[in-house]
Amino acid sequence: MADTIAVRIEHLSKKYRLFSSKSHRLLEALDPRRRTYHREFWALRDVTLEIPRGTTVGILGLNGSGKSTLLQIISSVLQPSAGTVQVEGRVAALLELGAGFNPELTGRENVVLNGTIMGLPREQIRERMDSIEDFADVGEFFDQPMRTFSSGMFMRVAFATAIHVDPDVLVIDEALSVGDAKFQEKCFRRFRAFQEAGKTILFVTHDRSAVPRLCNYGVLLHQGQLVAAGDPGHIVDLYAELLTFGELRGAHSGRDARLAAVEASENTASALDSPTPAATPRATTDDVCAANPLYNRYEHRSGNRHAEIIDFVIRDGATVNPTTIRTGARLEIEMTVRFDADVEAPIVGLVFTNHEGIVIYGINTEMLKRRILSARIGDVRNYRFGIRVVMSTGNWFLDFAVAESSTELCDQRCALAHLYVLDDAAHVGLARFEADFADDSAG
Repeated sequence: MADTIAVRIEHLSKKYRLFSSKSHRLLEALDPRRRTYHREFWALRDVTLEIPRGTTVGILGLNGSGKSTLLQIISSVLQPSAGTVQVEGRVAALLELGAGFNPELTGRENVVLNGTIMGLPREQIRERMDSIEDFADVGEFFDQPMRTFSSGMFMRVAFATAIHVDPDVLVIDEALSVGDAKFQEKCFRRFRAFQEAGKTILFVTHDRSAVPRLCNYGVLLHQGQLVAAGDPGHIVDLYAELLTFGELRGAHSGRDARLAAVEASENTASALDSPTPAATPRATTDDVCAANPLYNRYEHRSGNRHAEIIDFVIRDGATVNPTTIRTGARLEIEMTVRFDADVEAPIVGLVFTNHEGIVIYGINTEMLKRRILSARIGDVRNYRFGIRVVMSTGNWFLDFAVAESSTELCDQRCALAHLYVLDDAAHVGLARFEADFADDSAG
């Protein structure tokens, strides 16, 4: 294996035999004619993938897509039915709750057991025991049988053990949300330290926002097969399409939409637009978003189309649809929605993202506890948000969305509008806070 590759997966498949009852399992084992009483289920089928050393990989997919099975094979918990997996270096795995832990042993005893399984000599485990106990922070329970632990305490000890093994490859299956906010912050701080140290991290998550925020590589699985691998923003958009339609329709990715818009943009640092007369959204039933100067032709769109966003207007005071705004401006953001089906209590919302697809701020009417009147087929409605912009200098994008429930999107137009923000203040970060300073020690 090349030194630059941490995990190499070639034509990997995992097959399970599913029986409708225990008696059928027994019948198949004893049948002299070798008749089959099972059906085959392929959790993974012909997956080929190379993960470079030092990469943080977010693995997405619907339930039953093979994500956990893939991690279990990489961690040597399961053996493949076909294909090979080669892993360079020591692997530490945080799999489903309780995996590798004996509930009758104490937390301390399980640390020794799991550390040994992961390849760490017992002397080194004992040397790191105080640090593991301190990081897990479960108090006196550390020396109690783990059957007395809560699920959160279970994962605290598992996470503390895994990171102190000092692995070359860290495998995490939905375990980054354990404990309270302070413990989560500590986990993410160590997560970042692993990234800075050049470790390889693979984790399964259903949190779409976590992938572009934490990863530099994404993987999408569907029905046991590898659909796509690469840019995390692109993978997140494909995953959103699967969630919406149950299939991929070949649309542009929102991540690509943002990058393409930035590359195509000209004069983004120009002076602020001069005021133009105020306008209202056009009274039309046609989609006229493309006529807006802020429109991003590389947008990514998804939804069931029971309602469609057909126009938008952004106002900065008297200026309509400015391509450049200053930090601190209060924007009036309007959208026009045409309803192509009856929608009870629709939900509308906005999301600000940067060019990497990282969400900076999002709001919708459900969060604001504002119930919208039901709409009937053929209705055209105008909705308006007022938002004060506090982002730093750079390219920003607006996603618009309308939904008929918290889980059913009618129309989501990612990176529909492209803005450039100017901020004269000196600071670092994505947002600008109001700050002052005093030296109370001065005489």
